[in-house]
Amino acid sequence: MHRRTLTAIAITAFSVASPAAPAASAAASLPSRPSKADWHKIQTAASLRKIALARHRTAHFRSFTASLGLGQLASVHPLAPGRCRHAVTDLGNNLLDLENAFPGENWNPLRRAVAKEPSIRACAPRRH
Repeated sequence: MHRRTLTAIAITAFSVASPAAPAASAAASLPSRPSKADWHKIQTAASLRKIALARHRTAHFRSFTASLGLGQLASVHPLAPGRCRHAVTDLGNNLLDLENAFPGENWNPLRRAVAKEPSIRACAPRRH
């Protein structure tokens, strides 16, 4: 057989055998909003991002502050797809960028990006 045919067969076999249906049902059972404890962790991580993005911070300070924020997000329970998960994902990605800060880096583009990203308020507990 040709190499392309074998590759196509392998990809098809993997696709058919992949557990896509159980993953979809598992995502449906995830909450769309965090618990109260997770909400506080998300708020803390967002505050640390704000502190790390402040002007006149050293690269070491940005990196350390971002690692603290990532530590907070690491213990947040998974969320269902939606605005909240998108906002938390953006927050985590911002913190990863800040964790890899180096001296002399221009943080203005990230500050502008953060200003346009979805707010973490999408994760706030609903008022009853």
